[in-house]
Amino acid sequence: MKKYVLIGLIITLFIATSVSGLSNIDNTQSTDIKNTEIETTPLTHAVLAEQCTATWCSNCPMVAEALYNIYESGDYSFYYVALVDDMNSIAKNRNREYSFGFSKIYAFPTVYFDGGNTNMVGRGSTVQATENEFRTLIEEEGQRTPRQPITMESSITWNGNAKLTVTVSITNQGNFPYLGKIRSFVTEIESRWIDNSGDPYHFAFLDYAHNKVVLLMPGKTKTLTGTFDGNADHGGQTYSDITSDNIMVISAIYHWMPHYRLGYQSDQYTQRYFAHYVDQATAATPI
Repeated sequence: MKKYVLIGLIITLFIATSVSGLSNIDNTQSTDIKNTEIETTPLTHAVLAEQCTATWCSNCPMVAEALYNIYESGDYSFYYVALVDDMNSIAKNRNREYSFGFSKIYAFPTVYFDGGNTNMVGRGSTVQATENEFRTLIEEEGQRTPRQPITMESSITWNGNAKLTVTVSITNQGNFPYLGKIRSFVTEIESRWIDNSGDPYHFAFLDYAHNKVVLLMPGKTKTLTGTFDGNADHGGQTYSDITSDNIMVISAIYHWMPHYRLGYQSDQYTQRYFAHYVDQATAATPI
């Protein structure tokens, strides 16, 4: 009985949310590093970035271009999701999870790496400077040792009529139990939403196929099957026009343990949040 009470308390701590309120800032902070050739190193796990953005944000397109350049380079095991705050209420809710307190403070653009262990608020003076900064953070996250060695595989079946079946298999290869949350972000590879420079977003989030707490015992595999129906209601929107060749589902597992972090800061505001580290990520397109 004590065991189940403890697990229940941990899960409650992990999924609890805080009081609502909101402040959004189009942040102009500029961060530069020298444009030097970067030597990439192997990563301990696939790194996930969550790009908090809005279509009205004038500083966001440079960030979007830098992230897409890194993804297209294939230099890392790396995925990213665009959380378009003003176009998708479910994305807005995810952005708000990166803040707590009576006033939910977060800035655009902000990119959270591996569940917010590290973040970058604002952009560099050029696309290349922004990209270089992101590469540094990806490599930093990629050297972090997960709580337990986790492997993930995923597949997507296109069922026609804007319907998907998303299967994710997660294996705990460690010697201890692993409690975490699986999020499977259904994204459009080229988005219907246009950023402030007039270009479409990439990997813009629509809704979750999985969004639940999972407990993985040592040496065990758990296989989850979920669905996404574009014809259903998704935060007040439907996506009946999605096509199989423009969908990618990006899945990540976040460890339950919270880590206190700061995000956007100014004389007036300070963003505070709990990071939950991403210990593995994977992605798939429909077959």
